[in-house]
Amino acid sequence: MLEIESNRHGFKTKTIWFSDEPFDVSGYAGVVFRDCTKDMNIDGFSKQVFTTLIIDLTQDLDDIWRGMSRSSCRSTIKRAEKEGIVILINQEYEGFHKLNKEFRKAKGLPAYNLDIDYMKRYGTLVVSIHDGAILGGQFFIQDRKNMRWMLGASRRLEKTRNMQPLIGAANRLKIWTAIQYAKNNGIDKFDMGGYYTGKEADPQMEGINNFKRSFGGNIVTNYIYEKDYSRIYAFGKRGYNKCKEIKKCL
Repeated sequence: MLEIESNRHGFKTKTIWFSDEPFDVSGYAGVVFRDCTKDMNIDGFSKQVFTTLIIDLTQDLDDIWRGMSRSSCRSTIKRAEKEGIVILINQEYEGFHKLNKEFRKAKGLPAYNLDIDYMKRYGTLVVSIHDGAILGGQFFIQDRKNMRWMLGASRRLEKTRNMQPLIGAANRLKIWTAIQYAKNNGIDKFDMGGYYTGKEADPQMEGINNFKRSFGGNIVTNYIYEKDYSRIYAFGKRGYNKCKEIKKCL
């Protein structure tokens, strides 16, 4: 279990990852439990269903490798290695931080840039390098038994034909390296960070699903629980979320 304190607009809050079930905490305006495994109804807590894909790391690495798609995953990883892609772990924080800003802006995504101290304290950063330049990076949050993909960015939007396949291969090599790293550090579950199950057709999200599914693993249901202890905080949060929805419609 991983507990992270934060300050949101002057309110002290806590996010708890990888707990099987939610529980009350004291001294906070609000608490969020992410990736809970138990489906429960508890007074005061809201609940959301979250679908994801998890790779069981209690298997041998050879079995995990064989469980990955041969054509779309294993061969691509081997190509990345032949092309001389270098993978670094817990290095190049500043470069990834800058790349993520550029990536999200280019794709028209909301700003989401974890600060460097957060990444160093709560997880593992994996970046790919080619000819001295960062091609992309992925940040994984973790505790002693769980590792979850939380943030990723790459130079995939660059309009260079030769670079696009190379970056795609590097992305797969980064995940395979992260899986090996997690396995070697005694972690049992590798979470791909979500799996789209919406009723509406979404080619982009379905493409991401295909990418994640190529690594094997099983689709599972987890739960997000949330509770507000401060009425003022709850009111402010509702207003903030409403503003976000209005902006989406503009």
